[in-house]
Amino acid sequence: MNRRHFIEKSFIAGGAAVATLTLSRSAFATIPRKILVLGGTSFLGPAIVEAALIGGHEVTLFNRGRTHPELFPQLEKLRGFRALDERVQNLKSLEGRRRWDAIIDVWPCEPTLVASAATLLHDRTGHYLYVSSVGAYASYDRPNMNEEAPTRAFDGNEEDYSPAKAESERRLKAIVGNRLTIVRPNAIHGTRDVSPDILSWLLRAQRGGMHIGPGDGNDYAEETVDVKDVARFLVMSIERQMMGTFNLTGHPTTFRDYLASCNEVTDSDAQWIWIPKGFLVKQGIADWNHFLGWNTDPSDWGFNQISSQKALDAGWRPRPFRETALDILAYYRSPNSRIVDWRHPQIPWQDPLTPEKEQEVLSAWKSTSA
Repeated sequence: MNRRHFIEKSFIAGGAAVATLTLSRSAFATIPRKILVLGGTSFLGPAIVEAALIGGHEVTLFNRGRTHPELFPQLEKLRGFRALDERVQNLKSLEGRRRWDAIIDVWPCEPTLVASAATLLHDRTGHYLYVSSVGAYASYDRPNMNEEAPTRAFDGNEEDYSPAKAESERRLKAIVGNRLTIVRPNAIHGTRDVSPDILSWLLRAQRGGMHIGPGDGNDYAEETVDVKDVARFLVMSIERQMMGTFNLTGHPTTFRDYLASCNEVTDSDAQWIWIPKGFLVKQGIADWNHFLGWNTDPSDWGFNQISSQKALDAGWRPRPFRETALDILAYYRSPNSRIVDWRHPQIPWQDPLTPEKEQEVLSAWKSTSA
């Protein structure tokens, strides 16, 4: 499984987007909560803070103060450093008797880091929440997999993302018990999204003309979830005291429908020419990088068809794809935006499928099928 499915990316947009997030109101939301967010300034973190503030809650942040320290100047910020090396780790600002109604651990996959914070804090909150990943599942060989599916074994490698997420869940359950909420998102996109995953298709659609549609259109596109929807579910879980494990994966979508949606968002008349994988292999472009979100590995059959029915039954309502896509385009067009390839985060992303290469392959396909 490609690690890019589970990498969350960070970058600051110009100014807070609090007013853009619509949070469902309930009787629970009338009671302000004190919430501690471990992290809070990278991609998903700001969305969580914004959702909590919209709900009228009091938010405290714990982080190093290095990633976008200018965010949320009005909030209390506890400084510290989480590290596998106990000689370096600094959780002193979290020590003491202080309590919070809920604590959200946003980022780490390393079980040792997750467990050390939970061990320190679990008896000072009534609700502990952890952002895991669908990468925690042991396999994806069937569609409509739910939260009861087996999770991955852990071999001790703290940085092996998917098994480490699964082990982090197990350790939290042992420490926190039934006061725990675990969310398992798939690829997260939307506001402040620095990844090219959806953007690459939107830009191709925006150019109009003829473009390559990989396969026959019936493969499932990467199942994605909006960053605001993940944040909204976490806050809703706090407000309604919802414990347990929940998938947050959006809706399964075929590539044909996915690209039609990209056309609709960009008001494009682009034509998608479906070309079999075998032909794309001969052209040297039948890989993830050229066609982001396209995965034809039989062992991953169910990866893009994971069920979020449990969250939907609890009242979660994901935003339409159009809103996510427009947020992505808005960030891309904003000053100082920076899109990066997760493997080379220091290098600005450029679409490896250039217009020239794409037209060359389309011409070759037309000649072959004539």
